[in-house]
Formats: sequence, C-alpha cells, structure tokens
Amino acid sequence: MARAFINQPVKIDQRKQRSHARLFNAIVAKYQAGTDFKQIEIKEFCKSAGVSRATFYRHYQNIADVIVVHFLIVISDFEKQIDALQQPNFENSSQVVVSEIENNLELIKLVSWSGTQKKVQSVLSGTAQQILILRDYPIAKRQFVSEFLGGAILNFAQQIAEAPEPISQAEALDLYRLLIPNNL
Repeated sequence: MARAFINQPVKIDQRKQRSHARLFNAIVAKYQAGTDFKQIEIKEFCKSAGVSRATFYRHYQNIADVIVVHFLIVISDFEKQIDALQQPNFENSSQVVVSEIENNLELIKLVSWSGTQKKVQSVLSGTAQQILILRDYPIAKRQFVSEFLGGAILNFAQQIAEAPEPISQAEALDLYRLLIPNNL
C-alpha cells in the first residue's frame, strides 16, 4: 500500500515566524499575569510584543487568531511526527498525541481563557477529517466522526491541562487510550 503523508511542507517567511513567536509570547505573558483576555487592546498588545500593528493585521484579524495559528503550528509538528512513524497505528500515534498535549499545556490553557474553543475544535476536526480521507473512511459519516474526534481530543487536552493535580504522561496515555475510540 502506498504511504500518504499528512504533512505537506509549507514555506513560511522567517520574519513571520519571529513575529508570531513574539505575539504568542506576549499572549502567554498576559495569561500568566492574570489579564482578562477581553481587556487586551491590540495597540498595547502589539507594543508589548514588539510587533507593529500593520504586521499584526497583515497576518491576523484579532488576538484569538494568534492562538489558533499556534495550534496550526503544533498540529504541523504532530503531523511530521506521525509521518515519521514506521507503522502508524493507534498505539504509537496516541503516544504522539499525548506527548504533544504534555508539551503544550500552556497553549491548551489559553483556549479556555481566550474563548477560542470553537475555532480550535474546528482546526482539530479538520485534521481528523484529513486523516479520515486518507484512510478512505465513508463519506456519509466522515463529518460527524471528525467533529466528534476534534471535540473529544480538545476536551481531553483541556482536562489534562487544567487538572488540579498534574497527571503523569503514562497516566494521560492510559486515559487517552481508554477514552478516545481507536476503531471507528
């Protein structure tokens, strides 16, 4: 069987990457300082990030877009890791998913804080749909299943990120394998 790669490399301007990193770091700083997301003004936000408003508006419509774009970057990294697996299956791909969740707990916490659940779920659902298409999953159920998986994975990630007591990666992996369906 021919191998289909999930990740199609995209050339991204280095300046855009640096600007995004500055903006994302500024969002994290606002979150850590306890700032109400809705109170952040773009002018002050751009100034604190060291990015001009013109650059900001060239790439984003609003501050929430910075978080969504960062999820796209994380998903791209996830796709590269999945493509690198010799035999992608539920067991080893679930390790990659849980590892990405563990490596991005701060990003996941930003979702609730910023109110970007619907946008992020849409991104995750789109990735799930892309995988279902590659697996020739029946068209009739594809939309429902991808929406379900996107919501389930986001909910799982948020529960891990916001747990009162830290959950070890081994425990998170066991929970993921228990809660997320592996045969659809």
